[in-house]
Amino acid sequence: MITEVAKIVGDDRVSNKQEILEEYSGDFNPSLVVWPMSSDEVVEILTWANLNSVPIIPVSSGLPRRRGSSVPKVDNAVIVDLSRMKKILRIDSKNKVVMVEPGVTFGQLIPELKKNGLRPLMPLLPKATKSVLASCLDREPTTIPRFHWDLSDPLLCTETVFGTGDKLRTGSAAGPGSLDEQWASGQAQKNPQGPSQFDPFRIIQGSQGTIGITSWISMKCEHLPAVHTIFLAGSESLDDLEPFNYALLRRRLVDEHFILNEVCLTAALGSRKEVPAWILVLGVSGHGLLSQEEFEYRKSDTMDIAKEFNVRLDNSIGDLNGNEVKSFLNRPSAESYWKYNLQGSCKEICFMTTLDQVQGLFNAFSDVATQVGFSGDQIGVYIQPMVQGVTTHCTIDLYYDPDNDQEVASMTNLLKKGQLKLLDEGAFFSRPYGSITTAVFEKSSPEMLKALHSVKKIFDPNNVMNPGSLSFKEVPK
Repeated sequence: MITEVAKIVGDDRVSNKQEILEEYSGDFNPSLVVWPMSSDEVVEILTWANLNSVPIIPVSSGLPRRRGSSVPKVDNAVIVDLSRMKKILRIDSKNKVVMVEPGVTFGQLIPELKKNGLRPLMPLLPKATKSVLASCLDREPTTIPRFHWDLSDPLLCTETVFGTGDKLRTGSAAGPGSLDEQWASGQAQKNPQGPSQFDPFRIIQGSQGTIGITSWISMKCEHLPAVHTIFLAGSESLDDLEPFNYALLRRRLVDEHFILNEVCLTAALGSRKEVPAWILVLGVSGHGLLSQEEFEYRKSDTMDIAKEFNVRLDNSIGDLNGNEVKSFLNRPSAESYWKYNLQGSCKEICFMTTLDQVQGLFNAFSDVATQVGFSGDQIGVYIQPMVQGVTTHCTIDLYYDPDNDQEVASMTNLLKKGQLKLLDEGAFFSRPYGSITTAVFEKSSPEMLKALHSVKKIFDPNNVMNPGSLSFKEVPK
């Protein structure tokens, strides 16, 4: 097998050494790892995999692989590691668009965009080795909901090799003409819709590597603000902040807009602060020639709304200063991932709901935590409004000591029972990982599952792409 793959990429970009394969292993062991450098090589690899019925697991981010979506679910898979495809193909300041290959990380992208007066729309403190492309494909929420117009944002166009080995450029990148010809005519690959009336990027996004391998994406960016200040508010209950949040989101006055509980804030900062149970973070900015004037009107209107809803909004709360929060915005985590610093390790639970339902869902989850004996002091919560407040992403972090058997047992119990409780209470798992995945698809309608498998059969008929993930344990005949 290794000889055949080496004919495609060369001897120096394929390996079956056990010490290397262990980085990609989980309950199942891969047979080799290959590092392609172009989409044409990806096409050849997938063509070979189809002819030989070899499972393919695409990977682009580095360790730690926390969610398990890129860990093999079958033995003898071939890992296609895209991390060496790390070119920033184009930065278009005028149209606020960047095009990147899968190996580009936020640490690589942020300074390059800054040179061009731009900043990425990005998640909160992604790991240092996180692929920008993988983050977009996984629909990770960004911290600025006023620039979030569709759940797919900031993803725009893609070049994807489907499980069949067929390559397609999506959106306005589909053509006519090559990318160079499109750029020469002033196009910027900014429209994700198409080709024709078909939006294949929506099939690729969220598929966790079960449909194809994406070799580049274009994504939205925004101009760097000339003035930028963080304001904070706090409460012992999320319900007290709910009317203010909705009023503010409707007016689209602020940039960053999210909520952390005290435990999550401690993990992000690396130190504990005397603050309320919940901390609302708001970023107010100004841009361009009238940046100060823009900043002042945004700040003034935001303060007026806070006064209307009896919310105290200031640059500090307790002994927490807005600049301390600003220090962990618009950057990746340090090499030591921030969620591992509090107790040594962390498991995530990600779901969607509406802002008015978050407190009730958290209360239900906390009741389960009490039942299984997991301390509330080790439960972090991050609440991110999305699509200008239409929906809300929530992450519940379970911080635990991996060397403490009792903590590991209670965490594992809570991970299973807590997610099932959230599902029963109406939480929507749009990005299911791990143990909850089966329950999510069991609760789905038979018609939806049939449609999913029909799509899978079209784009990956031999089920070579990440078999065992999502609901694709086997493709119906």
